[in-house]
This record gives sequence, C-alpha cells and structure tokens, in this order.
Amino acid sequence: MRGILVLAILAIACRLEAESMKIVENGKSDYVIATSKNASPAEILAANELSKYIEQMSGAILPLSDDIAPRKAIIIAPDPAIIGEGYRIRADGATIYIEGGRGRSTLYAVYDLLDRLGCRWLAPNFNHYQGVAEFVPKSRDLAIDLSQPIVEKPALSIRKLYVEEGHSHNAENLAQMVEWMPKARFNMLVIPTNYSGRGVVKWDNWREALTPELQKRDLVIEVGGHGYQNFLNAKMEDGKLFEGHPDWFGMGADGKRQEGQNRVFCLSNDKAVEYLVNNFLEYLKGRPEIQTYAFWPPDGASWCECPKCKAIGAPADQQAYLLAKVKAQVAKVRPDVRLEIIAYAKAIAPPVTQRMDKSVLVDFCPIQQCFEVQINDQSSEINAMYVKELTAWRKQFDGDISIYSYYRKYAWKSLPNLIPHYMQKDLQFYGTIPTQGISSYAEPGDWFTYELNHYVLGNLGWNPSVNVDALIEKFAEARFGSSAEAAMSTYAVLEDVVRHACGIPGTSLKTVDELTKAQEKLDLSAENLRTAESRATDPGIARNIERMLLMIEYARLDIDVQKSKAAKAPKEKTDELVDKVALFLKQHGDDGVFVLHTRTESPRLQKTYSVQ
Repeated sequence: MRGILVLAILAIACRLEAESMKIVENGKSDYVIATSKNASPAEILAANELSKYIEQMSGAILPLSDDIAPRKAIIIAPDPAIIGEGYRIRADGATIYIEGGRGRSTLYAVYDLLDRLGCRWLAPNFNHYQGVAEFVPKSRDLAIDLSQPIVEKPALSIRKLYVEEGHSHNAENLAQMVEWMPKARFNMLVIPTNYSGRGVVKWDNWREALTPELQKRDLVIEVGGHGYQNFLNAKMEDGKLFEGHPDWFGMGADGKRQEGQNRVFCLSNDKAVEYLVNNFLEYLKGRPEIQTYAFWPPDGASWCECPKCKAIGAPADQQAYLLAKVKAQVAKVRPDVRLEIIAYAKAIAPPVTQRMDKSVLVDFCPIQQCFEVQINDQSSEINAMYVKELTAWRKQFDGDISIYSYYRKYAWKSLPNLIPHYMQKDLQFYGTIPTQGISSYAEPGDWFTYELNHYVLGNLGWNPSVNVDALIEKFAEARFGSSAEAAMSTYAVLEDVVRHACGIPGTSLKTVDELTKAQEKLDLSAENLRTAESRATDPGIARNIERMLLMIEYARLDIDVQKSKAAKAPKEKTDELVDKVALFLKQHGDDGVFVLHTRTESPRLQKTYSVQ
C-alpha cells in the first residue's frame, strides 16, 4: 500500500511538472516564436512583443521564425473558429499555441500571457513617468501552467478611449497611448475631426503619425465628434455662405436665421443637406483609414425651429433624420464606414418619429451623472432620468449602444476621483440593459491621477465580473512595491472621500463637521504615505508616492473651499481659498497629476466653485 501511495505521488508530481510549461530555465530557452509567412501586422507585432519582454525578464533570446516551427515553439496564429476578439492559449506537447480570432486578439493573448508571468501594463510610457510606466519583473526562470487552455473573450465589443478636448495631447504621447491600448485591451481610439473648429485638436494633424501605429495593432480608428459645422458653417465660401444662403441655417425662436456654430443648420432644406453631405463624402474619401465616424451635432446644440424642422420631431428625431440621409450617401462611396450618433443633452431620448438602422452605433452620454450614488440609484433624479432614457433606447433600438462614460471628467478639474468599485457596479448594471460598449476620455497631463480608473476600466470592459480588489492589489504592488499597502489604503480613502466631499459636479455640499472628518481621513493617508516614502529605496517608487501626496493635498485644498462655503464665509474668504487651489495646480502642472487649462485658472475656478 505504501509503495502504491509513493507511486501515486510521483505520478502527480510528474504530471504537474509536465503541465507547467518551462519557457525559460536559468536564463536560457530552446523555444522559437513562430508566425506564418502571411501573418498579419498585429500577429508579427505580437511575436516581437513576446520576444522583447521575455528577454527583458529573463535575459533569454527567443528567435523569431516564419518557417516550419521546431518541436519547442510558441506559435502565434489566427484561428477561424474563434469568434471576434476572443483568443486561446494552449499547449500540445512541448508546443504552445497562441490563437486569436483576429490580429489584435493575438496581441491581447500575448499581453495576457506576459501578465501571468508578472508583467504589468500600468500606463502609457509618457515622458512624465520617467521610464516606470510599466513593470517588468526579473527572473531567470519563466513557466506557465497550461494544464487547461486559457480561453478568453470580451464581454463588451466596444472599448474606447477618446481624445476629446485634447488639452495635453501631441503626436508623441498619442503614439504612446496607442502602444498601451492593446495591453489594457481597449480597441478603439477616437479623435475629433476638428475640436471646436480651432485646428489644434484635429485628426489631420496626427493621422500620418498615428494611422500606421493603429493599423499595426488592428485597432479601430474612429474620427468625428461634435461637428456638423465642420461640413457646413457660415464662414465657408470665404465667409459668404450665410450671406448667399441664409435659408440653409437654423432658425431661432425669434424666427430669424442664425449663423452661430452651435445652431444646427436647417435640416429640412434639401440644398443645405446636399452641401453638407458632399463635403462629408469628400472628407471620408480622402481618409480611407477611418473605420467609424461619430457624426454628431455641435456641442450645446440649438436645433432649427423653423416649422418644417419642428415637424420632423424632437432633436433626437432630427438627428436620426439627418443621419439616415447621410448614411444613404456614404453607403455609395464608403460602405465600410460605420456611422455613430450621440444620445446627449436635448437628444438624450430615443427618436420617436424616425427609425434608425441597427448598423448605426449609439453613444449614450450621461454627462450630468451624480457620482455620489450609482447610475441605477433611484434616489438621484438625474441618474433615474438617464436610466429611463437608456432603457427606452434599448427597447426601441436593436443595434449597439455604447456608454460614453465620464469616469474621467474635465469638470472634475483633475480632482482624484478614483472609482474602481463604482465603475464595476455601473458596468454590471449596464450589462442588464444590455449595452455593448464603454469608453472614457483620457488626458496624458493628468494620467497619473486617473491611471487606476483607466487600468481598471480596460479590465472591466473585458470582464465586468473581474475581481476589482485583486486588480487594485496587483496594480499597487507593481506601482508602489513594498509601499503597496499604504497606496491601497489611500486608493480606498480617495474613492470614499472625493466623490462625496469634494467639488465634483452633482455632489451635495456637506456640513463643516462632515468635511472635517473627510479631511482627517486624507491626513491619515498622507501620514502613512510619508512613512512609506521615508522607507522607499527605489527612486521611482518614492516619486510615485510624491505624486499621490499631491493628489491628497489637492483634495484637502478643495475641501477647504467646501468648508468655507458650508460655513457661509464671506465670498472674499472663499475666493482666497480658490486662488490657493489655482496656484497649487499651476505649481505642479508638469507632474502628470493635473491638466492645466481654463477650468483650473482662478477666474474660471471662482465661477465653478460658486455654482457647485
């Protein structure tokens, strides 16, 4: 009996040894990374990335091959049986197969495998990270358990990052964002056609640099945003378009045609529609890289109030009416382009008189969402309204609906509103509707402040049931090393304090006593972080702690303003505190923690705080 038991134990040990695929032993490897001769650019990149990071981790160099693979090979290849963005990592004898439904799937798979070996894709490699945007462990032995295949597919087919207002973007850091996106399993980058018509945040400024990088990763290129006016506005034709065709422009309640860019043109005027459509088609024909176009009205749109336009229906009906006309013409010259509309502001409700083709993508935008409670918490009237309209959209529309989230918001003024658990509950609710996408806009300038939100959101878009606490722990250990416990405690405090006590739009003003207690929580976190900083031997970790301390100090300064308001202090006193906030932000504008723009300057801050 004893002999049988020993043999059984040895058999188990041998099986476990066989199931753990040893890719590198003592800094050496017999493995080759193989792709087919007709491999896609994304598959070739996946092979190169796997080789690069294995060498960084272990020192072992795994050669690349597009020829017949030897017995010990890691083969990266498509699998037609895998649907969409799914992937599989499996072993067959000594061979490891990385198989994807499409090019970017193999990239997701390679980064997943590397993550299981200890790599962490914390943030894009922006300059302000000084080389510590990601974590690559060092080990001369690398092995992965493939006793069972690793099979993955995304819960949400649409996972976007928006450039939006672009206060801190440039060609260099946009390329760094693109490089990071598949590591975090985002799949679409959205850049404005020409934000606010200023010529600064504009796809044409970056398309030459970004197009090959996006295409190499098989990422979806979406262009557009608020902007009927990009294709019809009063300044066209040397500024004479309005003079020559006043009837093309939107009518106000006073019965007069208006040339302002926020006034939607006259949709019921066939000549005006033809002019806009022709300009739009020329734009698309000249930019074959565009795969999705966000065909949205101007931001803060005022819709034409002429009798014929009003007869079309509410703003949502007018938007759908125009889109149908545009879509019919686009199908003739660029049938590959998917069009998108926005459910937002006056057009938040679904259309009533118009029907939309299900191939259209709908971006649903709960811009005034109250973050003190979840989106589906009926105690918030505004949140309840959004849920009502989103549910109405789902009942009426059979196509894809993506949530344009505000999980990083310009109106937060770079306040450290970290909400990993909040985001998960939101996405789990959205899954019951169901919706098919999630997005967030992101600024390089304050990425460090919101890096946890971005990291967690990428994971939630893939799997809304992922263990968020484990994600936070994994992130903090890579970002803060031995100081991870203090960092995780601070993350929890910021998630609890900022959305309830700070100047976040929609957050109710608390009592002085409640605000004082919130500051005390921040003070305790700061004390723990300073202790951790004093013990840190790694300069990079010490730098990360310093930046987290800046986040805490900003929250404290903001609460000082809230306390002054709660105490009904003289306006001059509150204004002094707001000026202190503005000065603090200006002093730290290059640290990757705050984005400086008009919202963070004293005059705008004075106005903002007086409203909140």
